[in-house]
Amino acid sequence: MAGIFGQTLRRQGEVDRVEGHCTPAKCQFPAGLVAVFGFLALSLAALPGAVAAAELQATGPRPEIRFVLPVGETDREEDEIDGTSVDNQGNTIIAGVFYDEVRLAGKMYRSRGAGDIFLASIAPNGAYRWVRQFGAGADDNAYDVTTDAAGNIYMSGWFSRQVDFGGTTLRARGGTDMFVAKYTSAGQLIWARAFGGAAGDGGNEISVTDAGEIAVSAITGGDFTADGRTYRFGGGGRDSLVVRMTTAGQIRWITPIAGPGMERIRAIELAESGDVYLGFQYRGSVTMGGLRVSAVGDWDGAMARIRPDGRPAWLKNVGAGGLDNLRGIGVAPDGSVYGSGVLSGNGTVLDRRVTGITGNTDYVVRVGSDGRVAWMMLFQGARNASGAELVVDAKGVILSGLLVGGVEVRRDGRAVATIRPPNRLPTAYLAAFTHQGALRFAYTPTPAARGSRGNGAVLAVSRNGRWLAQSIRFRGAVDVAGRRVTGPSRKDSAILLMQLNGA
Repeated sequence: MAGIFGQTLRRQGEVDRVEGHCTPAKCQFPAGLVAVFGFLALSLAALPGAVAAAELQATGPRPEIRFVLPVGETDREEDEIDGTSVDNQGNTIIAGVFYDEVRLAGKMYRSRGAGDIFLASIAPNGAYRWVRQFGAGADDNAYDVTTDAAGNIYMSGWFSRQVDFGGTTLRARGGTDMFVAKYTSAGQLIWARAFGGAAGDGGNEISVTDAGEIAVSAITGGDFTADGRTYRFGGGGRDSLVVRMTTAGQIRWITPIAGPGMERIRAIELAESGDVYLGFQYRGSVTMGGLRVSAVGDWDGAMARIRPDGRPAWLKNVGAGGLDNLRGIGVAPDGSVYGSGVLSGNGTVLDRRVTGITGNTDYVVRVGSDGRVAWMMLFQGARNASGAELVVDAKGVILSGLLVGGVEVRRDGRAVATIRPPNRLPTAYLAAFTHQGALRFAYTPTPAARGSRGNGAVLAVSRNGRWLAQSIRFRGAVDVAGRRVTGPSRKDSAILLMQLNGA
């Protein structure tokens, strides 16, 4: 993301594998990954269900693409979908940031400041149900969005100065403050709340239960205040916090996470049991309650569990000496937990020692509620691996990421699938596996020419398991289900909806 924080903090030379997401406390982009980012801007409202054989492989029922829609096809400014969700009726929710102008639902929206927030709902046929814009005269950003079983919408992010979120105006105490807002499925505001202090604060990942209980991660560069209580800054570059809220927006508890370096919660999942699971990336060390992990390299990852009452249960490291992370997390119906990320070489993922790795390698791990590894998959042979996003449904785990060259997917050393770009150019991918690690399906759109590239970003699956939404970031031209889509800027976004058909 460009804008105030992007311009200021890129100069610090930090590397955080943020992949287009900036935070108020820090905003960093790995040079190797930025070189292969690209995106699709689509000039169509809907796509036919047919998918080319080169793009889709399935071992059972075949999913259908219902639509692909653009964000950012009007100018050369970077626009991005930072969060997506899909409800049980197949209505897709997107939220993010745009600069200068963006076209949504046939209407041109113009930013009131450095960056403005958009929130929109799209019907299964690709028609926009409604669009909302929020922003004032500075930098505002929606970072994540999700829905509960009733279709209510929950959005997190940060804002500057003061912003009207649809009937409630929030005022920042510092440069930026964190916000959390709840809307009806029709886009009407239910409530909006702000938290923070004098430094830069922001809301990051958000997760809700069927009933709308909330867990959201916050990031801060200083003391953080919520409901009259101040959590002191732990030092280093930035701190993170887990904010647990009721569906009415009241705080249940806050668990701070600090260290002498920098840490960021890359993924959060609130289980129906009330347990909160976290995926981290950090530098130096991380302390949560009486638990602590220390990095073995430049950046490490970690996974953690917090009990329903806010007490940390366990905290385990992911590291191999380079740039490592744990950026995706999800909970299966049986209570087991999936985590995904990247490992830079031979190292350790939680309690599993990993060898035989050359270069960055995406991994997926399934663990019990105690954090013990049940099995692990490695995506071997990839270039520019950065870790995949993931969601979990009743059938297994679904991944979204970047594919540069073919990969052989191996579960505990046994080959289970091979995934290749249709024409050897870098592209986005979706890959679904069963709870036993067998391939369900894999989908890769086709970059149309050299210089065209795509990357799979955030994704969401409906609670009934019928619908899957994926945000794609791209540049150039890409063929999606027989249609060519193009984008004018270096990085724009598109949203794709699949009907899973039991896949």
